[in-house]
Amino acid sequence: MSETMDVLVLSPHTDDSELGAGGTIHKLQRQGHDIHYVAFSSCDASLSEDKQGQLRAEFESVMELVDPAEYYLFDYVVRRFNERRQDILEELIRVRDEIDPDLVIGPSLGDAHQDHAVVAREMHRAFKSGPSIISYEQPWNHVSFETQLFTSLQHEDITWKIRQLQEYDSQLERDRPYFAESFIRGLATVRGLQTDTEYAEAFEVVRWVL
Repeated sequence: MSETMDVLVLSPHTDDSELGAGGTIHKLQRQGHDIHYVAFSSCDASLSEDKQGQLRAEFESVMELVDPAEYYLFDYVVRRFNERRQDILEELIRVRDEIDPDLVIGPSLGDAHQDHAVVAREMHRAFKSGPSIISYEQPWNHVSFETQLFTSLQHEDITWKIRQLQEYDSQLERDRPYFAESFIRGLATVRGLQTDTEYAEAFEVVRWVL
């Protein structure tokens, strides 16, 4: 890898990458690497009529906090990504050719959510040669997950991850347990115990290029 990396983060829905890799993304950014985001859906179809556009606005607030080199937000219909598989692949190829990333962070092939699985498969196709690829952990969607790579995190990385997730009022209102600060710190603490650090996030390795 180059000393300064272009890191491409793939998020099937607007909050997935923050949930799975928010601490790692912050660590990479404070180390000086360039972060690029792709989110494939703002999930309007899952929101009531009076809340249309809310997740898009929340995601844009997160992007203001993160201040990535650039981000893309597409409008694929939630839970129907399989109908647009080829379009998603072509979007990824366009982004790949524009950014030429050194590292791609995305969902796992073992993720049970249908949209996540589509993005994971097309990620494998679009980046089948070239960059390192790692897949983030979302335990509520996994029957099994291979913890092949750990990123050690500092207190500020987890605090920043929580700060990002607090922007998603539409999800906090639903009282989703994996948005709770206690869950986020707890999982990061468990992964930290496995690596003799205070906090960590775990990933599957698709390919690692040195």
